[in-house]
Amino acid sequence: MVDRACAAWQSEEEEEEEEESEDEDDDEEDEDEYSDEDEEEEEEEDDDDDDDDDDRDDDVRPPTHPHTPCTHLARPAPRRLSVGGHVHVTVQAGPEDMVLSPDPGENHFSVMVYRLVVVAYFILLPSYFWYRWLYTIEWDVPYRMYYQTTVCVAEMFGAICVMMLAVIRFPQPWAYNQTPPDVHPKVKPRYIVHICVPCYNEPSEIVFATCEAALALRHPWAKIHVYMLDDGKNLEREKKVMLMGNDRFMYIARNKYPGVPIHGKAGNINNVLKFVIFAKKVPRDNDIVIIFDADMKAHPNFLSHVLPYLELDPQTALVQTPQHFFNVDHTGDVFNHQNSTFFFGCQTGLDAWRATVCCGTNFAVRAAPLAAIGWFPTESITEDFLLSLKLTASGWHCRYHGHVLTTGEAPEDLRQIFKQRSRWCTGCFQVFFQVETFMWVRQLPAIQMLCYFNSIMGYLSTIICFPVFLIVPVVSVYTKTHPVKELTTVLVILWIGYFISLVAVVEMMPRTFSRFTGFLGSKVNYIMWWCFVKAMWKAVRGRLGLKKIVFKVTEKKGDGKAPKEEKKQGLLDEKKGSGLSDAEVAVMYGLVDANGEYDEDAVQALQEQLAEAAGAQDEQRDSTKHDMIFHWVVFVSGFIVAVAGGVSKTLDTLQWGWDNTVLANISVAWVIINMVPFGMALGYAYLPHNKNVHGLLVSLSWTIYAMCVLFCVGAMITKVAYGNPRFM
Repeated sequence: MVDRACAAWQSEEEEEEEEESEDEDDDEEDEDEYSDEDEEEEEEEDDDDDDDDDDRDDDVRPPTHPHTPCTHLARPAPRRLSVGGHVHVTVQAGPEDMVLSPDPGENHFSVMVYRLVVVAYFILLPSYFWYRWLYTIEWDVPYRMYYQTTVCVAEMFGAICVMMLAVIRFPQPWAYNQTPPDVHPKVKPRYIVHICVPCYNEPSEIVFATCEAALALRHPWAKIHVYMLDDGKNLEREKKVMLMGNDRFMYIARNKYPGVPIHGKAGNINNVLKFVIFAKKVPRDNDIVIIFDADMKAHPNFLSHVLPYLELDPQTALVQTPQHFFNVDHTGDVFNHQNSTFFFGCQTGLDAWRATVCCGTNFAVRAAPLAAIGWFPTESITEDFLLSLKLTASGWHCRYHGHVLTTGEAPEDLRQIFKQRSRWCTGCFQVFFQVETFMWVRQLPAIQMLCYFNSIMGYLSTIICFPVFLIVPVVSVYTKTHPVKELTTVLVILWIGYFISLVAVVEMMPRTFSRFTGFLGSKVNYIMWWCFVKAMWKAVRGRLGLKKIVFKVTEKKGDGKAPKEEKKQGLLDEKKGSGLSDAEVAVMYGLVDANGEYDEDAVQALQEQLAEAAGAQDEQRDSTKHDMIFHWVVFVSGFIVAVAGGVSKTLDTLQWGWDNTVLANISVAWVIINMVPFGMALGYAYLPHNKNVHGLLVSLSWTIYAMCVLFCVGAMITKVAYGNPRFM
């Protein structure tokens, strides 16, 4: 389709090619230089092709079956985008583009079951709320009417968010171990791959391990350069890179000046792209930028899985791959670091609609469209999300490849976990609190608008719905006010069907994943409720100009322990608020004289200005005491309500009657359900950090949750069927 679109502009492009003859001559010289430098390497690769084919892993082989083409429909008119004198034809995504990479482990029957569940959810949703509004609200009792309508509105808001997720996941509910597209270009592609590894205060051994893994990447289509983007100006790192003597490996530390915005990670990457890599040349179609976080080690087959997407479709601007962490087990992932329901569930659906969300690491992006949108966005501390939004709104495709191609390290300290999730949430709200964002969103088709708005709706549903659902069972236990007027047969049938379909839409994943995957993915938001509330408030303050929002790096294991090569006495040991020592600041700003001395007062003044520009540093503190206060309050309060309320209401059955007793005991069970996520968080904080312990904690929490849900369902069925439930 892109070829047909490009044909419409062929005549105009020929005229522009004549005007750009000088640029083309320069490009040809660069290509000749590229060929001369790699001639010997390519000859060796050609000689070893047969051996490589035999030794290649199964997951790197192209699929043996072709894609099934979708129905060809009318396509939107193409748009033209000029980048540095080069014209690119951009085409909006149409239904015929929804062709996904094959998944060898995909079970088509389970996919069909999921789609049937989605259909059932869309049927039960209006039926359930129609009955709720007409027959379960006591309209003649004012205070109960307000209470019950509030609960019903909160339910509807959560149901709408789940409905958006159902639409997103419907085309491709999940995918894992995907194989790369089957691409056989007639002419051998020549990509220049620029791998950027931004870092700040991470341990040097982690950063160098990531860079070495990037240097080890090989692909016959690509010439690879690796850049260590050190925002902390570590002289030891710079020295080590220079001693390595690798022409493909470069150390870059940007200068920071008082009064000049830093823009965190995005500013660090933009510095090397604009002033180093593309300082003297315009990004071309074969220039690819790959971003790896400091702890993300690429697997050797990374390029073999990513580059075919870029070669298959010239309109593909970005290819995202999932994140995987070696220090977190799927069965004991209390804080859902692996996030399998997102990376292997939601992202695959977003890919079907060509609205993949960039995750900040483990992705490749074309340099030309990246330059066209102004490089990495600096309007938000989550530059990745805004990057994918801008690319999609500009007519480019953002793809997702569901195959683990990197391995990193997840934060284990509670303080760092909450700081990371707070940054994600703050950045998402920050994006949608800006007027400029809606100027980009308005260019998207309706379905892609829904895909990107789903990101903020997930946070909003937790912030709004959780406190309501937390208070409802407590009110039911201690008063005669319930969220529904009475339990009827129709209500019980509708609620059970609605609840089962809702849980399936959100949590259903194939059997390849742990049975706890969906459970952890949905319950972790409850643990993060207070964190999300504070993050939203930060975004509001930042939008109103009350306080500046600062990008804060997530520390990894070992940050508090300096490596041996950095444990040296001297001026370099004492780091100030800017993250630099006095000696480093003096060298960076040229304050050292011929005798190797510098003015301490001038350096101190610069340190204060740099520290102010960098923002306040986090105070070292015990996370188990400070960051778990909210969780202790919810858990202890829930325990008191469950024990005291359950016992008292059971003993008062003669006074209240069995009807109210059943409702009260259902409410007690729901209090326990609300306690489960916070119990997991407290167990993570105070129990030994061991995979077996975490796995047992998650298994126990899931069992308690399932038993309470079954109790509620059984109690409602018994109440409707027999009136007086004898087992109570």
